[in-house]
Amino acid sequence: MQHFLKILVFFLIPVGLMGQGELNEDGLDNSSNESTFSINFNSNGWGVAYRYAKRLDGFNKRFFEFDYVGIKHPKEIKSYNEINSAQKRFVYGKINQFSTLRIGFGKQKEIFSKTDKGGIAIRYYYSFGVNVGFLKPIYYEVAYPYPNDYRLYYLVVEKYNFYEQHSEGFVYGKASYFEGFGEMKIKPGGFIKLGSSFDFSTEKNKIRSVEAGFILDVFADVVPIMATRSNFQLFPSFFVSYRFGKTYSPRLKNME
Repeated sequence: MQHFLKILVFFLIPVGLMGQGELNEDGLDNSSNESTFSINFNSNGWGVAYRYAKRLDGFNKRFFEFDYVGIKHPKEIKSYNEINSAQKRFVYGKINQFSTLRIGFGKQKEIFSKTDKGGIAIRYYYSFGVNVGFLKPIYYEVAYPYPNDYRLYYLVVEKYNFYEQHSEGFVYGKASYFEGFGEMKIKPGGFIKLGSSFDFSTEKNKIRSVEAGFILDVFADVVPIMATRSNFQLFPSFFVSYRFGKTYSPRLKNME
């Protein structure tokens, strides 16, 4: 995944520099505020985001953003029981699911403008802020044999306990995602994000862009995701996202 992100950035930059097309007659520029959403694919998970950017001048904008993403342990591997083909795939040893809400502020600078209708605007940005992490225990469907017939099993929904009772062979699969919501814990922290944006929209007041970059999530203490592996409080990751939304001018809105 990391090599893919590096190759993507290396490929997109020269495309944006060389992209030429029909002369821009629609007034596409960087002089408006932005309201956008995105779908993010990280090297350790995925999520969704919202960003509002306010124009400072023709090349710079300040923004605030909200990201909600799931974060995986770097050693997560889904397994299955080769003997019991009916068993669902699951991550053996995973005791908690972890997700975080990022609330941040940042600045965006346009370094190559979209002067042609078929061109690409290239921007870079940075942001930082707070993390509100959500740690939820995972419940599994565990198979137990009937006392009078060990060939037959019944399923019980239980919290995963690697150390005492649940071996890989007796775990049938994960229970409903909503099991364990009442036991959720908050993990506070912060983040830093660095990224590049490649806007290829050909419509006025529209944004269609691909972004790529790096994120470092830091939490106040270790986040216990796995029972069978070392756990961490720092989560570095690379990301690629697709961003879409609109631009608008507050001055024009007030004149209506």
